[in-house]
Amino acid sequence: MPSYSRRDFLRRTVAGAAATELMMNGACVPLEATPMPKPAEPADRVNVGFIGIGIRGSYLMEQTKKTGQANLVAACDCYQGYLDRAKERTGGKIDTVFAQYKKLLERKDLDAVVIATPDHWHVPMVLDALAAGKDVYIEKPMTHVIAEGPKLIEAAKRSKQIIQVGSQWISGTQNQKAKELVATGRLGQITKIAVAYNRNDSSGAWNYPIPPDLKNGVNFNWEEWLGPAPPRSFDAERAFRYRKYWDYSGGIATDLFVHLINSIHYIMDVKMPASVVATGGILRWKDGREVPDTLDALFAYAEGFFVAMGCTMNNAGGQTQGFQFLGTEGTLNLALGGDMSFLAEEHREGYPVDHLPLRLQDEFMSVGTRRQEKDISLRPPRTYEAGTTYRNDGPDPVVLHLSNFFEGVRSRRPPLEGPEMGHRSAAAGHMVNLAYQSGKKVHWDSVTGTVRS
Repeated sequence: MPSYSRRDFLRRTVAGAAATELMMNGACVPLEATPMPKPAEPADRVNVGFIGIGIRGSYLMEQTKKTGQANLVAACDCYQGYLDRAKERTGGKIDTVFAQYKKLLERKDLDAVVIATPDHWHVPMVLDALAAGKDVYIEKPMTHVIAEGPKLIEAAKRSKQIIQVGSQWISGTQNQKAKELVATGRLGQITKIAVAYNRNDSSGAWNYPIPPDLKNGVNFNWEEWLGPAPPRSFDAERAFRYRKYWDYSGGIATDLFVHLINSIHYIMDVKMPASVVATGGILRWKDGREVPDTLDALFAYAEGFFVAMGCTMNNAGGQTQGFQFLGTEGTLNLALGGDMSFLAEEHREGYPVDHLPLRLQDEFMSVGTRRQEKDISLRPPRTYEAGTTYRNDGPDPVVLHLSNFFEGVRSRRPPLEGPEMGHRSAAAGHMVNLAYQSGKKVHWDSVTGTVRS
């Protein structure tokens, strides 16, 4: 067996030493798909109504069909065109209610409602639905302001109705597997999570289509749409591109960040960040919007990790889209709604001791495992994992999330994302906006459930 002097060892680089080790080939492993429940018998299906049947609401209606768990009974919207389309989608079978959602809630043949309206209507409609004895699937964010959350949670407890909040990624195969991997400790200590959700198009920046036949007071009811928001004259831009305005939305933080926050809370099994700082601005889309088109936030969690979260609507490439969970033993990458990969860390100490006197070099290298480092040939080969990619071919998380809700309606078991979890995810998003608007770090008071700067 050849031997090497200390100087020989010190001259060898980490890269050269790595050549003596073995590396496993990267593997591609299909994720075990989350199973879809069997279609329910007609008598066991949930009778569901839809409040808000625009871009998101119509998508939820189509995904509801795929669950095989519900009957599409009625739909309500403030624009008649959306109701006409709902009729087309159901072969004329669905009943429609123009503007007045409370009339839909009065129906005795409805078990549950799916609400996909602008954010400022979320909590008022959920409260009315609970009072009418309906179970509720409410799109994220659950709330428009933090103070609404505890009120809704208390109302849900009193009513004993089922609420599922619509941050659907946690029902998907990807998030389920990521949670499992983190729980095993395979990543070691996770100290940082980096996550990005970027876009680069006008519709992605919330310039949604405005119907060409729009006539307020004829086929659109502005007063009903405005509801609890501050009064103002009819504005089609606000009605159909509402995410650009604070009165009806929280912008990036509550449209996009809430999805990311909810997944992180679920995977890491945490509840709320201890503090948030944020910065951003309207850098490109100077079209009268009030919310930023670029936003970055840093979350600190008392559990011992930070989250760096960012979004720009001005570039969809560059920074990798999705999550990076950075642990002392490995990195877990999650593409948004897609595949995931794990890469183990390779630990190696360089021991740069040539700057020490020779007598101290010998003393330093004689301690513990450093004895082996004096003679590189004595170090046993080590196998480490080059990387594993987990291919996600599972069902659409929206279908799984809706299925979980309908199962809860029948069984009366709490669904995956109840109002407590929905409140915390939304509240963390609201913290981002408060930090952005104030220019200060904001802190979560876990005792009072409020924010202070």
